Parts: sequence; structure tokens; C-alpha cells
Amino acid sequence: MASQYSLKGHILPELIYLIGLVVLCNVALSMQSNDVNCIVYNEEFMECTWSHSEGKPNYTLHYWYYSEPETECRNYIQQDGYNIGCNFSNNEIKQFRDFNIYRNGFSDSGNESTPTQTFQLQSRVKPNAPGNLKVNATINNGLSLSWEAPMPRRRCLMYRVRYQSNKDKDWQSATVTEQTRFKLASVDSEKLYTFQVQSKINPYCGTTDLWSEWTLPVYWGRNDTQIVNSKEGLHTLISVLSLLGLIVLVVSLMRSERLKVIIIPKIPNPGRSFDPLFDTHNGNFQDWLGVPKDTLEGFKSNYHENVCIVSESPPDSLQSSDHGGSYEQLGRTEIPGKASIPGNRGEIQPKNTSPATLFSDIAVFVESSRYAINENIYVRV
Repeated sequence: MASQYSLKGHILPELIYLIGLVVLCNVALSMQSNDVNCIVYNEEFMECTWSHSEGKPNYTLHYWYYSEPETECRNYIQQDGYNIGCNFSNNEIKQFRDFNIYRNGFSDSGNESTPTQTFQLQSRVKPNAPGNLKVNATINNGLSLSWEAPMPRRRCLMYRVRYQSNKDKDWQSATVTEQTRFKLASVDSEKLYTFQVQSKINPYCGTTDLWSEWTLPVYWGRNDTQIVNSKEGLHTLISVLSLLGLIVLVVSLMRSERLKVIIIPKIPNPGRSFDPLFDTHNGNFQDWLGVPKDTLEGFKSNYHENVCIVSESPPDSLQSSDHGGSYEQLGRTEIPGKASIPGNRGEIQPKNTSPATLFSDIAVFVESSRYAINENIYVRV
């Protein structure tokens, strides 16, 4: 019993080690043998590419079809001076036949070759995205989506349609075979729908998982966000145009004196109106007004009238006849500056005085008369 348990303890770890080594070798061989990827783009051209690692030689690609001689690649794809792929034209592509390739390289250790890989090119076709995608409304709130096939062989294509409304979180998809049209029975006109389509070779023409890229999205429906954004854009545009107009107006005012006078009239300065009186006419007011000399001469008087002042004598100088006094008249006329000098025949002769003395006497006489009149009024009251 002890020998059996010891034998199992030695054999089991070695068996596990061998199994793991075989698996790793198979994985390494599979990775090494499948390091070249060939894709036929829309049945127009083909590219077979691989990656280059540091320290690896610069590989050349060799290919052949069944029962045909081996041929080296005629058009390499290079990167940093190393071959990383081969480009095949349309006349070099033959579907439904085995396409064999291998790589060959030279290094210091000698010639290095990779295992041969075989492809069925009809299963390596990747179509382009469908073209001219359109969406139209139909009766009963339906939609019809149409597009154009990217390849001449329309029967070998299948399509996948995905659509989503602005109220949905996930995409909804549908598959269309041998047709270039998709219909939705009913949609909500208050929502905004987004549609995209991609294409692939169908199982009747090839077994592949290579789908094309998605088309550019097309939209149908109502988007409140777009309406709000358009209104905001319009308001922004109006504000910018108003600001530009204001700037242009300010610049025009600064450069155009005539426009500045029309919009902002100048306030007149009355002080400047009298400048010609002193600058041109030397203070001559009549000359500045433009009054003719003949008119000024017409306003001058050609006669002279003596001043005659009538006043009332003060009440103190009046004597009543009851007291035996002599009666004098209340009103008498005297001319200031003319003294009463008896003449030869009892007449009063005026005394000649100067104009200055005459003006002084008149002023004194007026003041005394004003005082007498006020006094007389007071006594009577």
C-alpha cells in the first residue's frame, strides 16, 4: 500500500507538467501560425498584415493558390524600414480557392520561416458601409429607412439596422437580408430618432464575422433641445450684431465731425460772440452793431431846455395874518444856481455859475424839497 501511494506521488506531478507543456506549445504554435491577418476590403483590394517585434528579422511574404507556383509579394507595406504587410490588387484576389502564405526572414542565426497559413478569401471579405441612407415618413405614423448596397453582389450582403430615440437608453437592432429597406410600423412624432446601418457577407456567400463600419447617423422627429439651441443661437447672433453696430456707430462718431454734429449738437458759447467787439472794432459798440453814423446823428437833440424845478416852501416859513405877519405864497419858483439880485428896475438878475456848482445846487435843492414835502404830508395827516 505504501509503495502504491509513493508511485502515485511521483507520476501525477510529472503528468501534469507534461500536459501543461503540450498546451503551451500548442498555444505558441497557434499564435505563431496565425500572426498574419488577411482582409479583403469590399472585394476591391486585400491587405495581409503582421506585427514586427524588436530583434526579429525583416520578413518577406510568399503566397500561392492551389496548383499554382509560389510568388513573393510585389507591394510591401512598410513601417520604420521593416515590412509589416503586403497589398494585393483586385486581379490577384481569387475567392473560393485556398490562399496559402508564409513569411521568410534572415538573421545572424540563419534563415527563419513561419508556418504556412491558409485562407478562404470569400470568408475574409469586409464590405464598406452602406451609402445614401435616407428615412421617410409613411402612413399611420410609420417610417421607411432605405440605403444603397456597397458591393455589386447585392445578394451576398446582409445588413444590421440599429435605431434609438432620445427617450431610450439602449439601441434597438434588426437584421435585414438581401434587401436595402427597413420599415417601422409606428413611431412617436414627439421623439427624435437616430438610425444607422452596417453590412456583412451573408452565410450563403461566406462564413465571416467581419461587419462594415456603421454609416453616419440620420435623424427623424422633433428635438426640443435643438429648438432651444436654435433660439439661443439666434439671441446670441442678435446680441453680437447689436454690439457690432454700436461699435461701428462709436467709431463713426469719433471720425466724422458732420455725423457728430447731427447726433450730438454743439452747445453755443455766448462768450465767443463778443470776441469781434474787441478784436475787430476795438471796443466800439456802435461800430460792432453796424449802426450807420447818420442814424446816430439823428438821435442827438438839437435844442436845450433849462431845468425848472417846482417845490413847496416849508411850513415854518409861513406866517399867519392873524399875528400881524406878512403872507407869502406857498409855491414859488427858483432856479438853483441863480441868485436873486435886484436889477436896476427891481428885476431879479440871475447869477452866473459853473455846471459843477449848478449840479451840486440842484442835488441839495432836491433833497431839501423831498424833506419839506414829507414834513408837510406828516403835518397834514
